[in-house]
Amino acid sequence: MQTTRKRRGKESKSQKVATQNSTRGLKENAYQKKRRFHFDLWFWLTLQNWILDFGRPIVMIILPLEWFPLNRPSAGDYFHMAYNVITPFLMLKLIERSPQALPRSAVYLCIITFVMGASIHLVGDSINHRLILSGYQLHLSVRENPIIKDLKPTSLIDSFELLYYYDEQLGHLMWYIPFFTILFIYFTGCFTNAKEQKKLPVSGWLLLGPSALYYWYLVTEGQISELFLITFLAMVVMVIHQQCKGLSLDSNGLFLFCSFSVTVLLVALWVVYLWNDQVLREKKCVVCERLYFTLTFACPFFLQQISCDGNISCTQTRMTKAKFFTPVQINEFKECFSLYDKKQKGKIDAKDLITVMRCLGTSPTLGEIDRHLQVHKIDKKGELDFSMFLTMMHRQMQQEDPKAEILEALKMTDKQKKGYIQASELRAKLTLLGEKLTHKEVDELFKEANVKSNGTVNYEEFTQMVTLPPVDY
Repeated sequence: MQTTRKRRGKESKSQKVATQNSTRGLKENAYQKKRRFHFDLWFWLTLQNWILDFGRPIVMIILPLEWFPLNRPSAGDYFHMAYNVITPFLMLKLIERSPQALPRSAVYLCIITFVMGASIHLVGDSINHRLILSGYQLHLSVRENPIIKDLKPTSLIDSFELLYYYDEQLGHLMWYIPFFTILFIYFTGCFTNAKEQKKLPVSGWLLLGPSALYYWYLVTEGQISELFLITFLAMVVMVIHQQCKGLSLDSNGLFLFCSFSVTVLLVALWVVYLWNDQVLREKKCVVCERLYFTLTFACPFFLQQISCDGNISCTQTRMTKAKFFTPVQINEFKECFSLYDKKQKGKIDAKDLITVMRCLGTSPTLGEIDRHLQVHKIDKKGELDFSMFLTMMHRQMQQEDPKAEILEALKMTDKQKKGYIQASELRAKLTLLGEKLTHKEVDELFKEANVKSNGTVNYEEFTQMVTLPPVDY
C-alpha cells in the first residue's frame, strides 16, 4: 500500500510539473506572438486612413452631386461612418496585442472620447459641406458669410457658430487627442531586451512610407501640428528613459517611432521647400491686360466709357476702371481654381466649373453653367482657362447681385461725385448703350422708381428701387 501511495505521489508531482511546463510554454508562445510585428493591424490601419480619411473629400469631388441629395448622407459621410467604426476597433486590437499590461481604463476612456469626437465632426463636416454647396465662403467667419449674416431671427447665427465650433474645434480635439494618446499608451508597452525582437521586418519597411506620408498629410493640414509634435517628443523622452534601463523598442514600437520620425523629416523638408514661396509670404496679384479686359466683358457701361487720353494708356484706363475683383478675391479664385487644375496646365474641366463656383460662394444652377459654356463655345467635356473662368465668375456674381454692379456703373457717370445724375443723362445711357432699352421701357422704369423725366436721379435710391425683389402675390 505504501509503495502504491508513493508511486501515486510521484505521478501527481510529475503531472503538476508537466502542467506547469505546458502552461509556461503556452504563456511564452502567447508572449512571443504578441511580440511579433503586427503587419495585419498596421496594414489595415494605414489603408483605411488613406481611403476613409484622406480619400473622403476626393470621393465627394469625383462623384456627381445629383447622386446624393442635400437632405441625405453623401458618399463622404458614409466613408466617415466607416472610419468611426473601423479605427477604434483596430486601436483596441493593437492594445490587446500589447505584450505588457496597459491601463485599460485610460484606453477605454480614450476610445469612447474618440468615437464621440469623430461623430461630432461627422455631423459638423457633413452640414458644412452642404453649406459650401449653397454658397458658404470658408475664408469668412460665420457672421460675415453672405448666406448667414441676414438670417432671421439672429439667434440662428449663434446656432451656426456653435455648429462651426463643434466641427472645427471641439470635434477635432476630441478626435485626435484620444487617437494620439492611444498610440502613445501602446508605444509605452513596446520595449524589450530581446535582441531578435528589435528588428523591423521587410513588411514593416514597406509599410513605413505610406504610414509616414499619411501623418505628414495630417500635420501639414495644420489642425494637429502641435499635438503631433508633443506626441513625438514624448516618444523620444520615453525611448531615452527606457534605454537607461537597458530596454529598447521592439519591431512594433520601432515601426511607430520610425513613422513619426520620417513624418518630422518630411515636414521639415516641406517647410524648407516653401520657406521663400512668394505666394505664401505675400499675396500679390499679377494679372495681364487680357484678364482686366475680360473682367469688363459683362458691363456695357464700363466698356463704353473706357477711353484714352494723352497721358493715360488704354491699358491703364482698363486697369483703373475695370477692377471688379480685388487682388484678394483674385488670389482666392486662383487658389480654388488650382485645386481642380488636375493636369497642372492652367485649365480645369468644364464639368468641375459648378463645383469651383459653388466653393467660391456663388450658387449657379446647371442651366446657368450650360449658358456660361455656350457663351464661350466650350464643350461640356472641354476645358477652360483662368481668364475665361473669371469672366464666367463675374457674370454669375452679376446675376446674383446686380445691385452693386448697377450702383458702380452709375457712380462712374457721376463725375462730380454729388450722389445724383440728370434723368436725361440716365435715359441716354439706357437707350443708347449696351442692351438698349426703348423709351417706353425707360418711362416705365422711371415711373416705378418715382423719377421725373426732367429731374435728377439719386442713383443709390434708384438702384435700391429697381433691384427690389418682385412682390409674391
